[in-house]
Amino acid sequence: MKSLYEACKPRDWVFDPSVRDTVYDLDDLDRIDPERFFTENYVTQGMRQLLTEAFKRLEGKSESASGAFLLSQSMGGGKTHNLLALGLLAKHPRWRRPVMGSFYTPGPLGAVRVVAFSGRKTHTPHGIWGEIATQLNRREVFRNFYSPLLAPGVEDWVELLRGEPVLILLDELPPYFQAARAVPVGMTTLDHLTTTALANLLVAVAGGKLPNVCLVLTDLRASAYQAGSAAIGEALQNLAMEANRTVTHINPVQLNSNEIYHILRTRLFERVAPPAAIEAVADAYAAAVNEARRLDLTTASPQALRSEIIHSYPFHPGLRDLFARFRENPGYQQTRALIRIMRIVVAELWQSGRARQRFLIAPHHLDLGRPELVSEIRQINATLENAVAHDVVDENGGAVAQQIDRELGGSDARDAATLILLSSLSQAVNPTLGLDRSEIVGYLAEPGRNLSAVREALDRLQARAWYLHVTGGGKILFKNVENLNAKLESYASGLRDERELELRERLQEMFAPKVGGCYQEVYALPALDQVELQPHRVALVIFRPRPGTGDEVRRFWEYQLYKNRVLFLTGNPVGYERVLERAAYLRAARQIVAEFRQQGVPEHDPQFLEAGKILARQEALFYMACREVFQQLYYPHRNRLVVVDLDPRYVANHYEGEQQIVAALQEVQKYVPDASRDPSSFRQMVERNLWPEGQQEVRWTEIKRRAATDPGWILHHPQALDDLKDEMIRRDLWRDAGDGYVRRGPFPKPATDVQIQVLSRDPQTGEVTLRVRPLHGDVVHYSCDGAVSPSSPRLDGAELRTRALQVAFLAVDSTGEHPTGEPRVWTNTVEVKYRFFQQGGQRMLELQAVPWGEIRYTLDGSSPELSGQPYTGPMAVPPGTRVVLARAWAGPVVSETVRIDVPAGDQPVTVDPRRPALWKRAFKLDGTAETYWFLELAERHRALLCGPRVDVGKEQRFLSLAADEKTQLPPQKVVEIARWMAEILPGGLVTLEVEGLAFQQGQDLSDLVAELRQALQPGEVQQP
Repeated sequence: MKSLYEACKPRDWVFDPSVRDTVYDLDDLDRIDPERFFTENYVTQGMRQLLTEAFKRLEGKSESASGAFLLSQSMGGGKTHNLLALGLLAKHPRWRRPVMGSFYTPGPLGAVRVVAFSGRKTHTPHGIWGEIATQLNRREVFRNFYSPLLAPGVEDWVELLRGEPVLILLDELPPYFQAARAVPVGMTTLDHLTTTALANLLVAVAGGKLPNVCLVLTDLRASAYQAGSAAIGEALQNLAMEANRTVTHINPVQLNSNEIYHILRTRLFERVAPPAAIEAVADAYAAAVNEARRLDLTTASPQALRSEIIHSYPFHPGLRDLFARFRENPGYQQTRALIRIMRIVVAELWQSGRARQRFLIAPHHLDLGRPELVSEIRQINATLENAVAHDVVDENGGAVAQQIDRELGGSDARDAATLILLSSLSQAVNPTLGLDRSEIVGYLAEPGRNLSAVREALDRLQARAWYLHVTGGGKILFKNVENLNAKLESYASGLRDERELELRERLQEMFAPKVGGCYQEVYALPALDQVELQPHRVALVIFRPRPGTGDEVRRFWEYQLYKNRVLFLTGNPVGYERVLERAAYLRAARQIVAEFRQQGVPEHDPQFLEAGKILARQEALFYMACREVFQQLYYPHRNRLVVVDLDPRYVANHYEGEQQIVAALQEVQKYVPDASRDPSSFRQMVERNLWPEGQQEVRWTEIKRRAATDPGWILHHPQALDDLKDEMIRRDLWRDAGDGYVRRGPFPKPATDVQIQVLSRDPQTGEVTLRVRPLHGDVVHYSCDGAVSPSSPRLDGAELRTRALQVAFLAVDSTGEHPTGEPRVWTNTVEVKYRFFQQGGQRMLELQAVPWGEIRYTLDGSSPELSGQPYTGPMAVPPGTRVVLARAWAGPVVSETVRIDVPAGDQPVTVDPRRPALWKRAFKLDGTAETYWFLELAERHRALLCGPRVDVGKEQRFLSLAADEKTQLPPQKVVEIARWMAEILPGGLVTLEVEGLAFQQGQDLSDLVAELRQALQPGEVQQP
């Protein structure tokens, strides 16, 4: 594949500064060299139409051929060039066949008289009509129209022009009308007379009396020339309306077609590559775009690009598309300006040698560092000069894009910025502005370019350019107003005094002890006298990196009591200034976002979204700067401070400083996060390192003080020592000695003891079944009527049934290993039961002490203990008695006082809804479904289960859990127990027995009884 330099040869004059910017005027018609002119001329479709129709008219081949033509296009659109081509062919017959032979066969017509008038010639004492008459050497014909100035009529024009063929060329009339507006003529002005004169000329040419006269005018729109007042515009509009009735409109150049490439190719190059070489270049560019699509960097079509390159070579197809965006800008000369710009670009590519590495001339090849190109851009749109100088290129190489290219290598940032600038130049109404990233990559895709680097260059350009903006649709463009990057720079430069404050706040946040296992507080950039070490908290002190920091840290540490309660983080002083700078930018970015929130800017607003991206980018840069600086962690080890390097990382702009500290200290085995996971090993470490040597008993605070002061001790969770103490006491390896002291083992063998459990109680007789288990022994002696001794009866088995009020037990270790402990006395309970019955016409009350005892009672609500009567047998209840209080004594055992509400007549038992209640009725559920139903019922009515027993049985296997009747459990807890037991015996039958139900409020009892549809019986409900 051949480079531009190898495949193409520019014309010599492209490199000649003296002729490079020459623009021909219609007045130059007689001085132009036809050979050079037509050598560099490309016949567009519009020119072909003009030449064909004009010569048909001049040669008289078609009377119907229009004699008047209007070339309509903005400035620089090829109008004057078409007039010159027509004029030269009219004056020089020998060039007609070489130029027109491919589309028109010229006749034997000789040289044609040509009248050429440019509106730039504003001094015409005898008006345009006098100028035309003078060029025809027939000035006398219009002698009656010079003094005073009068507009010739139609017949006057016919008289002037009849006879031989005449070609009249009128170019750039709006400037002339602007000057004529200031020339008074009687009661009117020259522009009005000129309008009348030219209108009559158009009628004369189109009227059939002048078959061999041809008139060609160019655009009559004053707006195309930025020309003056409304009055001038009105005069031109009137002339245009007259022209529209008689002229043929022709567009000299179709700017949205491939003609522009043909014009450039013909004007600028002597030779271009042959078709085969062009196709090779097109294939290479298509492959580059295809690779970009594979990388998901663009949506451009490789096939479409290939086809366009074949027509546009040696120019990139993007050239036409981008230049078309600003072709309607006021004062822009379209084709003429494009030729002028491309001359500069071609000359620079060949003179610099860059043409040897390029295969197409692309829009981004515009070197905006060249003054002549900057001047051209200024003429197109002068409002973006600051954007070019700051963001694209400046003569000292300090523009943002230039800086980025030095950082990354290559020219991606500058090329992208040039493309974006060209896409931002339009000043039309509702213009298309900017390019999205896909379009930028599509334009820049070329053989040998690393497109991934383009993405990085764009990221940096957006992050740092001052005049770059992004629309809601993702289009990137330049504006003449500063963007958020500029505001960021401005804010950051004004925050120099607040940089360290921001850094302190961010460090506090980055290293915050979220878990708090290794250290519990952070001092970020403190003065040393602000650091106060505590025995129960480890502090992380972040020091300012500066020369001599290590020595300063060590001196501070040497004077501390709690040497094992501090860590120091510092680092390389070289990068500290960079960290402060990034802190200022971060604070500025936060300030911008805060302002938007305060102003109520919606979060979906493009400016707000861009501010969020800037904040995220500044956070990333700040964290990276911190990562490079804060790397040295000093930790206590034996009798000195030791340094370990951190490996800080951050993910999605979240810097997990605590994790990095923990990881570094774990690596050197200073921090043990799960010290209490192996209590036995941890106990040995504590007893070996922290327990005073030779002491069995120590104040626990001394252990913790030693952990804080000994730099050789590990770091661990602040609760680890207390958790260890609790666990060791539970295991009886240590014992709580009281007053804050702890005693460690080994301890003397424990004395024997007895564990007693009530299995069941007969509510009628008071007989209790006890389960008795010896502790540290194997023989149990018991006595129901006095002191117990080794000579007392031995308990056979593990259970004892008794109605005794007290039973004494003594455990003995027959091996003699454990000393015999103190007897343990179990005391029974006494309960008062009652019932009402009818005897004759009297209501009788019977009391019973279970298992036995003496009962005393009162009938007036007073205390039975103080004024109670001895109960001797059933008694008649005196009329009007509302409540009976009763209590039983059996030796040292006393029952609870029973309140007996005397029912009125045959009324049911009443329950006070506001007082607690105990329903002493046993329930027995013999099925799994019944059990869970009953537990759900009790839970719903907020009942506690008294003395519950849960059994799960399957075949010969069973599990059982029983509690005494004074133990009250919530139903949900019993459900959890039952489910746990059922997991051990899957498929087992779950049964439940309870001795009674307790309620915080009597209303809950009444609600439960109502749901069960049962009746309360006298004596089974107790309420205090």
